[in-house]
Amino acid sequence: MILSENWVEGHMELFTSEVKKEKMAWSHTHPLKKYMGSTQLAKETTRIYTRRCQEAEKITQTILLGVQNGEEIAVKVLHLDLKRDSEERFKKEFENLWKLEHQNIVRFLGYCYETNSEPALFHGEIVQAEIINRALCFECMPESLRKHLDDECHGLDWQRRYKIIKGMCEGLNYLHEGLGERSMYHLDIKPDNILLDKNMVPKLADFGLSKLVADQRTHTTQSAIGTTRYLPPEYIKKNFFSNKLDIFSLGVVMIEVMTGAVGYNNIDDMSPEEFIDRVHERWRNRLQGTPRCTSLEGQCNQVKKCIQIALKCVLADRKQRPNIGDILNDLNETEREMHMRLPHQSRNDGGVSHNTDKDIDGP
Repeated sequence: MILSENWVEGHMELFTSEVKKEKMAWSHTHPLKKYMGSTQLAKETTRIYTRRCQEAEKITQTILLGVQNGEEIAVKVLHLDLKRDSEERFKKEFENLWKLEHQNIVRFLGYCYETNSEPALFHGEIVQAEIINRALCFECMPESLRKHLDDECHGLDWQRRYKIIKGMCEGLNYLHEGLGERSMYHLDIKPDNILLDKNMVPKLADFGLSKLVADQRTHTTQSAIGTTRYLPPEYIKKNFFSNKLDIFSLGVVMIEVMTGAVGYNNIDDMSPEEFIDRVHERWRNRLQGTPRCTSLEGQCNQVKKCIQIALKCVLADRKQRPNIGDILNDLNETEREMHMRLPHQSRNDGGVSHNTDKDIDGP
């Protein structure tokens, strides 16, 4: 059953502050509905867009815009999907979300879960049908990265694109290295799942396919994960996944951020060196025409390093792909080098990326 907006507007209860405190473990004796809160979603809820599942060719979730305590929030309402275990996916995404707290991860505010029965006609008879309403609530993000994938000559300048690349890497590093003894693999990194706030800060979203693992070994799965364009050959051919699956996806997105949505399609038409030189040259031409470019060589070197990193990420042999920590170290090194090239006043202003010294050296 597809959930009506009337339920969202009039009946949905939002579970919020206790999510982080409970640290709940799932079991059959602890259904979601026992943890319902009492904060009612504002009635100004309006539909802003609907995502369609291409495989099932049916609506599997709807994103609504609401207001809670004066703050805009996004509500992802999940619908019944007979081809997938939608109940299990809802539970899994919730389990993943309450563990996460990082500036480059979309902020989870709470969930809504309600079951009720309604009379329905079935084979000519009136029966009581169980209706399950499920929703996850997040901070409101204006748009996704998908809307900003332009080539080197158009769209966002290099500073903003680099900020997006760095933020994506920081978020992924938190998932892979920042959760203590376990790591989380996102398994569906793509521009649609990288949301941008009003300051163009990127945040990873949609953890319905993510997996928590206790080691760095390669695993196998029979479940469908990810989007083909962003998946590495080891998964497509053998259903293998590891942290290097996320790295491959990251590399594809980095190439798209730097060269546009079609840029990734060109890497098979030329050698890696030719592709690097092409991207580097096109960005140099654009940066040379930028009036306030205070460090042309520094930014050009940063462009070249980023495209080199991206190409390493999409290598067919997963063992040759870098870890996310190595990627961040390389990015930080480009920032330090560029910072040293700047005039003294520009350093005081935060340099080319308009960051503070603290931002340049990392958190």
